[in-house]
Amino acid sequence: MKYRTEFDSIGKIKVPGDKYWGASTQRSNKYFDIGDFLVRPILIQSIAIVKKAAAIINARNRDLDKKISKYIVRASDEVIKGKLDEHFPLKVWQTGSGTQTNMNVNEVIANRAIQMMGGKMGTKKPVHPNDHVNKSQSTNDVFPTAMHIAITMETKYKLIPSLLSLNK
Repeated sequence: MKYRTEFDSIGKIKVPGDKYWGASTQRSNKYFDIGDFLVRPILIQSIAIVKKAAAIINARNRDLDKKISKYIVRASDEVIKGKLDEHFPLKVWQTGSGTQTNMNVNEVIANRAIQMMGGKMGTKKPVHPNDHVNKSQSTNDVFPTAMHIAITMETKYKLIPSLLSLNK
């Protein structure tokens, strides 16, 4: 397997070259390799909905370049549709706030957007996971909002149809 070297505030780390995640995800995957339960795709997709909405509003408010926003939206749409599920390797057992999962989504969206723009994954150019994908956001807001979105989607697409079927 080929690797690329990515950097974060802690330093450098090798990341599988064919994966869209970055340094934060790789560290979490290494140090929190506890159990078999991965973060559910519905939560990942819900976080991507938040990222997409933030990119649209940040561009509208002129806080984010429109071209970068466009590619964040496109990459987010791929996550929302489940096309990038293999790039979310984190287990549910993490630190309490969901920061590692939030960063995993930021890194995947950023690297996918970079790739779509013809850039090199891991460079954080022209799309940075924190400065662009996570712009004006906090995990303390993103994670609970994503949980509400996931609950709403599960209610609409699973619970209500089941109750209607049971009612018949």
